[in-house]
Amino acid sequence: MTLVVASLVERSIAGVSRSSKKAFEAGADLVEIRLDILRGIDAHPNLVQDARGAVDGAAVATLRSTFEGGRSDLKGGARRAMLERVVDSGFEYTDLELARDAHLLKELGSSRGGTKAIASYHFSRPVAKALVRQRLEKGLAARAVAKIAMPCANAAQAVMLAELAGDISAKGKPFVLIGMGAQGQLTRVCASGMRSELAYACLPGKEAAPGQLDVRTQAGLAKHGSVILGLIGHPVSHSVSRPMQEAALRSVDLNGIYLPLDIPPERMNRRLVATLFDIGFRGLNVTIPNKQKAYRLCDIRSESARNTAAVNTLHLQKGKIVGENTDVKGFQQLISLKKVRVKNARILVIGAGGAARAVCKALSDGGAEIVVAARRPKAASDLAKACGSSWTPYPALGTATETYDIMVNTTPIGTKGAKDELSNLPENAIKNSRIFVDLVYNPSTTPSMAVARRFGRTAHGGLEMLVRQGEEAFKIWTGKSPDVSKMRLAARRVLES
Repeated sequence: MTLVVASLVERSIAGVSRSSKKAFEAGADLVEIRLDILRGIDAHPNLVQDARGAVDGAAVATLRSTFEGGRSDLKGGARRAMLERVVDSGFEYTDLELARDAHLLKELGSSRGGTKAIASYHFSRPVAKALVRQRLEKGLAARAVAKIAMPCANAAQAVMLAELAGDISAKGKPFVLIGMGAQGQLTRVCASGMRSELAYACLPGKEAAPGQLDVRTQAGLAKHGSVILGLIGHPVSHSVSRPMQEAALRSVDLNGIYLPLDIPPERMNRRLVATLFDIGFRGLNVTIPNKQKAYRLCDIRSESARNTAAVNTLHLQKGKIVGENTDVKGFQQLISLKKVRVKNARILVIGAGGAARAVCKALSDGGAEIVVAARRPKAASDLAKACGSSWTPYPALGTATETYDIMVNTTPIGTKGAKDELSNLPENAIKNSRIFVDLVYNPSTTPSMAVARRFGRTAHGGLEMLVRQGEEAFKIWTGKSPDVSKMRLAARRVLES
């Protein structure tokens, strides 16, 4: 069983007392007293005992050194003397640093005076799996709870920690593996699934480490029936799927969380996806640029996935990875809502990735004449062949005189935060199209939509497609129909903030 630890960042004994009560009321199993943050601890060692007495419940004592991101400057004999006092003060756990407290770890063994040792190591940057394993095994050799924390620049690094947890948990020894920051958050959300002994959380607005969840959320995720969902993409910083899908969860009275996972395409593979399901994810969305890779790693592919050779929704079925494509229905809902007629229309589709394949399928089913253009000629040619349409060189759009009833952008050009954020599609092609549809939804008005309107053309963004494909994915994951209006409102609030 994973215990929820509320890290307290109070500087006074009175603050520790107040915050510990709030933490236990919110569902914490223990509180962590950061002695290195407590004011006056170096000058008045008796505060250690006072701090322990201020907590009416189980507690962890931590004297984090400046070497590992804490505030304690104590070294050598002074640090040892302080930690000796801590060990004898009745804490259930004492956090000791592998790099500085080896002598005390050796003396403690598995316990002394009722305290259980935590052998911790905090990396200052992301490192290779082999180095994490080395530090972890050193902590385990000390007969302590081996605790390793590492900043994660992307979610693939956090998944690496989860994979390592799977290797170590079979040995039956206690450990804690933490990915720091937003992209490491999955190690906190899935602490139980990873079989970590402890999950560190915080009181609202009092984060002790980057990426900590608040205590109530962390405790709630440990309850049976909590739903963990996520989005795989690169980048994901522009996504508004988290508030949208969490609104969907609330609308059907499900407790859960939705995490944006930045997975670089070179790290997207079957083992990564399988690990996410192993540690507790119920469902995953997939976005640019991983949709076609997701298709290839599935055991089972729905008809919508086979028709597009792309997957944007993943779930498990009897241990098998199942791929779906809800983008097709999402786009159909978008053009229906906006009253965009596609039957017998001549439509220019920009892009040849997973989203383009879904759009082409929807348009083909609707009786449209499709022309594909993409920066990669072979990809454009292959997609055109797959959907029985024609293609045109992307550079030619800048001077071509052909006109279209509709132009659809399926690329990330114009997405907030993307490298092409300020780039437009060829203005000539936009001008030569009566209606412009941009699947990009963030920002609400993309640069290319602004160009279309400047030319007096009708322009639509991709928010409705996002909402509708999300609705279909949610039904697949949970078997429940969410309140679409609440999903839409949650997404709009973020876009307009």
